[in-house]
Amino acid sequence: MPAGDCMTDFTIAEQMLYSAVKLTSKKNGIATGTGTGFFVDFANNGEQRVPCIVTNKHVIENADQVTALCHLADGAKPSGRFVTCTTPLTPQTVFNHPVPEVDLCAISFGPILSQANEAKTPVFVITLGLDLIPADDDWANYDAIEEVTMIGFPRGMSDEANNLPLVRRGITATSLGKRYNNKPEFMVDMACFPGSSGSPVFVFDRNGFHDRKTRQYRVGASRLHLAGVLYSGPMVTNTGQIVLATPPQFSVATMMHLGYVIRATELRVIDGDIRSRLFAASKPTF
Repeated sequence: MPAGDCMTDFTIAEQMLYSAVKLTSKKNGIATGTGTGFFVDFANNGEQRVPCIVTNKHVIENADQVTALCHLADGAKPSGRFVTCTTPLTPQTVFNHPVPEVDLCAISFGPILSQANEAKTPVFVITLGLDLIPADDDWANYDAIEEVTMIGFPRGMSDEANNLPLVRRGITATSLGKRYNNKPEFMVDMACFPGSSGSPVFVFDRNGFHDRKTRQYRVGASRLHLAGVLYSGPMVTNTGQIVLATPPQFSVATMMHLGYVIRATELRVIDGDIRSRLFAASKPTF
């Protein structure tokens, strides 16, 4: 599994868990919401990289800082102790997807990692590489229905004792090989609650999958792709009556067990923006 700080003695599933982080957005020190983020290496050229937390724009909307509950490191593994890392939200630290309708952003996390190392309290993170994003050939060869796995913090829930996210599994509700309603996204058939916004959605097969390229079932083969990022889910309003003398109407909004997911290919747009900023910063002036 290509990842910036990934350790070989961690299984793929463990690495998926440790790549996700619980986020709390704040305004003037007051919590305004929670969501999910995950660590990604951008602008990685083999010698340097820009570690970021990927999440949705709406998770940090109107906030001036975001906190991430991270694992303290014990050498090359998590220590079992946690630390709250706070990042200011400024034009210099937030990389928004340039298309307003694409609810995706990246928050710079490199300075936090550097400060933690300098303070001799290193943070343990596992960052995902952009090479986990499906290639064009992969999108074209997905089956019409695929199993998907989501890692996140629905309604802020987690394994608090171990600071680990929850895992949800489901299937694709729309074909991965087609752009849902001509947008760079797809839908999943999965329980997607508030707090799950920003969750990474993977195609994760560890005991075999149907390979459409060879038209064979690859028994025992594994496959891991970062397919997308959850950003929303449709809701249905149920309207009814309370039987009283003058019955008022009431409505209850419930989730439809569906979720909207942005294709992970949109992360490459953010990667291009970060690279252009780095180039502009390093370009000499005369």
